[in-house]
Amino acid sequence: MSETSEKLLYVISAKKELAWLSFKETFDYLYNLETGVKEENTDKDGIKNKRLQAIRALDSLGHCDFNFSDDSSKNKVYAAPPVLVRLPCTGFPQAILAGARSPNTIQQLSNACQSVGHHIKLEVTEQSSELGLIPKRVAVQAEDVSELQAIGNSLKIPFMETPSAWSLLNFAASIDDYLATLEWYNYTELNWQSKTFDPISLQFQSIKETDCPLRLSQYSHPSRNTKVYYLWQDAKCAEIDLDWGRYAILKALRRNVLIYDKRRFTMAVPASANLPRLLERALTLCSGYAPKYEKMPRVLPPIQGFNLFTAVPPQIAEMTAAKLGQTLLQQSLSIT
Repeated sequence: MSETSEKLLYVISAKKELAWLSFKETFDYLYNLETGVKEENTDKDGIKNKRLQAIRALDSLGHCDFNFSDDSSKNKVYAAPPVLVRLPCTGFPQAILAGARSPNTIQQLSNACQSVGHHIKLEVTEQSSELGLIPKRVAVQAEDVSELQAIGNSLKIPFMETPSAWSLLNFAASIDDYLATLEWYNYTELNWQSKTFDPISLQFQSIKETDCPLRLSQYSHPSRNTKVYYLWQDAKCAEIDLDWGRYAILKALRRNVLIYDKRRFTMAVPASANLPRLLERALTLCSGYAPKYEKMPRVLPPIQGFNLFTAVPPQIAEMTAAKLGQTLLQQSLSIT
């Protein structure tokens, strides 16, 4: 990866907020620049998928917040304020840099580390090569928490002594909390093109019935190229967030799909059943690395691909699963 990987966050940080169309145009331009593909030769579906990957990664790493609504003209991307986020690791205290960033930020952080002590370790590493335009992981290791606080004070940015992974998990709703907020209506079936979530493959398919008392349906708007999701129970339905909707179905069937390797502190989440935003951010901020996609067809057939979160302590893995009504599957996640 070249320095282009930093430039998307630089632009968002400089603007502080971007309309969705401006973000889309900026991403597409920088992605084509990174890959050397001319605009007229761009694979539209391919770049759309990369754009969606970047959105989730920037959100889960705490760099940006995304606000999407039914009115696409009001969709916005916001740069999060810069902050030093403590990691929930053992040993010497560590923190990563999250939020807005400029071309001078890493050098300024390096200078602040040196001013506190020459033993302070600053580590700058690339994210996974499969993730386009995701900024580098910037981590600081000190001998005492007070030194991390001093570095934050020097830069005039907050240092969060309590690891954000814990704070987010304690703040995040559970699946039961979320379902209690749904508004149920007696609607007839929409006459739009639709698919039903299959809890075995974790894919939306052209089926109408499953063995679950709940049904999660995906409807495609006939003219807007957008999708909406409804949870059905008997003759009632409620509009639902996709990420929560899938786990509502899995909870109803007691189907466990979250895997944890306690020897490697690695948690595997099916790529076709992404975690709700706050829970995904909590796991990502255990390490400061965006989750890496791996095909593991033998781990939990017929699920093919998983997103792997690293450096996840057992208590955080268990609490995340419990929030979703899941029981962790303890299994080795050796990648060969």
